[in-house]
Amino acid sequence: MARKPLDPGAAHDDPPSLPSLYDPAPRPEAELWFLPEGDAPGHGAGEAVALELSPRPRPRRAGLTAQAFLDAEAAQAATLARAAAALAALDEAVRRSGRGMAERLALIEAEAMLRAEGGRAGREEIARHLAQALPADRHRPDIARAAWAVRRLLAAPGPPGELRAFLGLHRVDSAALPEDLQPRPVGSDFDLAAAAFGHGMGALAPAHPLTRAAWAFELWHRAGLSAEGAVAEPATAAARIAAQENRALGFAPLSPARGTWERRGTAEVRLALWLRAVDDGARAAMLEIARVETWTTRAREATAAMKGRGPAALVEALAARPMLTTDTAATLAGLSRDTAERGLARLHRMGLVRELTGQGRFRLWAV
Repeated sequence: MARKPLDPGAAHDDPPSLPSLYDPAPRPEAELWFLPEGDAPGHGAGEAVALELSPRPRPRRAGLTAQAFLDAEAAQAATLARAAAALAALDEAVRRSGRGMAERLALIEAEAMLRAEGGRAGREEIARHLAQALPADRHRPDIARAAWAVRRLLAAPGPPGELRAFLGLHRVDSAALPEDLQPRPVGSDFDLAAAAFGHGMGALAPAHPLTRAAWAFELWHRAGLSAEGAVAEPATAAARIAAQENRALGFAPLSPARGTWERRGTAEVRLALWLRAVDDGARAAMLEIARVETWTTRAREATAAMKGRGPAALVEALAARPMLTTDTAATLAGLSRDTAERGLARLHRMGLVRELTGQGRFRLWAV
């Protein structure tokens, strides 16, 4: 019987006994920003998931073979070198800037993935979800998917690893789920799909990680590892493969050119678009780093005449993280909560910070 397509970005009336595919169990506030200890790819420790979903056939695309991508790489060596250099420069800039910069870039990337799937949530809403600062009725599946992507993007550089753990899946029998809730393989079928993906990636073992990433995005869909039209899962996996030789940043940002995720054209066209997207993404990320550095300089100058160490310490804390609760700002700045709250309110009046939640308690602040 034909299965009804499942739109990953839309709401569905799932049986109440089935948990969200992406939403982890609630965590204490101290563990929320962003990657709880043990929640790295290959472990799956933070994902309270009881679903896997079953396969759906994918059409083969003429010319999109491993050999075609190898041939395309040889013909685009100069473009590949430029993209690799741009990504390496970004990796070094993130290493100097600290983990907070990686968090900023991961939020931007997850927002772009969600928009490419048809989702509406922005990076601030995703951050509020990660900090559990959203009302319960706003915890939509699309935001949960984006939060999953952020956690995976922030893991240490390296390939996705074992796919069941990467996706946060638990083994279940496909008979336990209604047929219209099975857009990807379950059980041994998932193991076969994952093995097919691994075998296909092995064919590009000699290629550069950027080329392997472009092939991985196509191969992921061909193996049926995600629902038709999904972007976050294959894009996150491909972004990690592209950056597996990095030292600090665990992914290659592609958000400025998210049309790359539309899977159009021959291997030559696809690789050219992919490499250009990596180059553009790295350069856009460098501009974001420069923006935060410019803000930090301006904020330091604006607070230089203020008494005490509090204002300067809060400026450094805000520059170090994309969004902060008052409690986290106090901890990073070495201040009492009351002092931090007064200091943040003062910076807000000066136009240096934004308050993101619009509520009286558990507020989030950003530059």
